[in-house]
Amino acid sequence: MNARVTDDVPNLRPIDNPIPKAIGFVRNDVSGLHAPRHALDVRRHATTLGCQYVYTVRPPADVDDPIAYGLGIAAGLEIQVIVVFDLNHVDCLPALICDAGFDLETVCPQGTWVRSAHRVSDAGTGAA
Repeated sequence: MNARVTDDVPNLRPIDNPIPKAIGFVRNDVSGLHAPRHALDVRRHATTLGCQYVYTVRPPADVDDPIAYGLGIAAGLEIQVIVVFDLNHVDCLPALICDAGFDLETVCPQGTWVRSAHRVSDAGTGAA
C-alpha cells in the first residue's frame, strides 16, 4: 500500500524563532582560576540544550552589581536563556534571573529554572 503525505492540517505554520538564544554568565570573582574552564562548560551546556549561543558575559571586577550587569546585556541581546556554571554565579538566588524574564540553566549540578515574568519588551500593551 502506498502512503501519501498530505497538507490537511489547517493553520500549520513554522514558528518564527524556534531556537532560543542564550548567553553564558561567568563571574571571575566566583570562578577564580577556573573561569576559562567554566566559560567553556557553560558554552558546551547551552549548545547541548539546543540553544543558539551568542556570548559569554564576564563582568569587570570593578562592577558593583555583576548580576545586573549581565541582565542588562541579556536584555539588550534579546536572550531567552542565561547559563551559569553553578548557582554561586547568581548569588544562589535563581529568582534574580527568572523574575527578570529569563530562563536559568546551571551546568553543575545540572538544573533549569523557568522565567517567572516577562521582560518589559515581551509584555503586551493591554490595560490592567
